[in-house]
Amino acid sequence: MGGPAPGARRLLPRHSYVLTFRHYVSGDSCHGIVEFTTEQVARLRPGQVWADGRAMSPGAFERLARDAC
Repeated sequence: MGGPAPGARRLLPRHSYVLTFRHYVSGDSCHGIVEFTTEQVARLRPGQVWADGRAMSPGAFERLARDAC
């Protein structure tokens, strides 16, 4: 199978998206699922990230990820 199709990538209005990830290092694992809509992303202020169903600062995200993994 080939890679992604060439061209610009953009989120479509009024759509929901799901992003999953897994990370394995030396027997330790971390995985997560992020669900979001284009409207939620559009409401983020500069510097905010979307995680755990809400907008937060990068520092809050780092704490959340550290505690979860």
